[in-house]
Amino acid sequence: MNSIIRTCLRGTVGYFCLFIVIVQGGLFPANIWAEENGLTLNQCIDYALKNQPSIRASQEAVNATLGREMQAVSLYFPQVAASAGYSESHSIGGAFGDSISKSRASTLSVSQLLYDFGKTGNASDVARWGTRASELDAERVRQEIILNVKQAFYALLQARKIAEVARKTIEQTASHLKQAQAFYQAGSRPRFDVTRAEVDVNNAKLGLINANNSIRLRTIALNNAMGVDPGQKTDINDMLPPLPALLTPDQTLSEALKNRPELQKYEADIESARAAIRAEQANYLPTLSASGAYTWANGTTEMGPYKGDIQNSWNAGITLTIPLFQGGLTKGRVSEARANLYSLEAKRDAVRQSILLEVNQAFADIESATARVEVMESTLKKSSENLELAQGRYDAGVGPHIEVTDAQLSAVNAEMDHIQALYDHQLAVARLMKSMGRGQE
Repeated sequence: MNSIIRTCLRGTVGYFCLFIVIVQGGLFPANIWAEENGLTLNQCIDYALKNQPSIRASQEAVNATLGREMQAVSLYFPQVAASAGYSESHSIGGAFGDSISKSRASTLSVSQLLYDFGKTGNASDVARWGTRASELDAERVRQEIILNVKQAFYALLQARKIAEVARKTIEQTASHLKQAQAFYQAGSRPRFDVTRAEVDVNNAKLGLINANNSIRLRTIALNNAMGVDPGQKTDINDMLPPLPALLTPDQTLSEALKNRPELQKYEADIESARAAIRAEQANYLPTLSASGAYTWANGTTEMGPYKGDIQNSWNAGITLTIPLFQGGLTKGRVSEARANLYSLEAKRDAVRQSILLEVNQAFADIESATARVEVMESTLKKSSENLELAQGRYDAGVGPHIEVTDAQLSAVNAEMDHIQALYDHQLAVARLMKSMGRGQE
């Protein structure tokens, strides 16, 4: 067993191997964290990606930007309209007497933008980059949901392990209590040993109560992370995916700056802002458009003794619109668009800094948790030996009960710290993957 542990301790991924060996191989009772037919981590993630409301909200935000993109490119196409109506007018008096006009008319009109010096094209680019930014923001939401599920899943596993330690502690303290009572009845030990053992039993029971409540609360948190009813009963198992191979710090930083959706979103926003500046500057330039209409008319006009039919008609023309003076409107819009660009560039730089910080913190957490796993594995072994020695001295009548109590407390704390180190290692790797823009690895 010890040789297997020493082998597993070689390398970062080895600590996950150590965790499996400890849980399944005897340092801790087997299947402590397992729930038969329970949800795996990947199943919890898949369920969250289908049910979390924030996923649906981000997807609808993408659909909204697609709609704006369609609006922007619509000006490239002819604008066709049809109308129909009936009119009747009466005019009293005049050189020829009263006049009456009755008509039914149907009109088909067409207008087409011919050239606007890039205004429509740049507006289309604004919308297109806006869609890209919205898609990247949806990916950011997705990766955050995955990390939230991982955190909740690992926290629930940790709570279950702590509950198992608490149950084992109750069994040990109850055994010590029976032994102390036997010694007291035999007259070889004082009443103090019995009362102290009773306090230890009660403290262990309180620890189990707290551990079970932690399981309940962390199950609620996992349900919330998955987007389901928090009160729903959820069973999970310990089928954790193997930890991915870690890159070097430099490789990790490079990949994070390349893949993080937050940074890519700001790059898309910046391109959109640049296109917005060009679109606003195009308002200084002319616009050339064409239009035409044809009217089908059916009616009559009576003017005194004269009477005639209303005829069909058509019109067509080309219009050149030149902005001569706008009171500074276009200048103000260009200035606003340019300020928006500078603001986005500054925010992008701030996000870049936060990503670098996040990656370095994740690496530091992994190194710390890795070292703590190794230290706590040794501490756990020594504390177990100390407990056996103290128990043996007490059984032989040469050691006080307080020595057993202290050794037992030390062993429990060592188990708790070991569990925490294993959990922190899993979580640190999950955060590193997220900081690199890798969601579900």
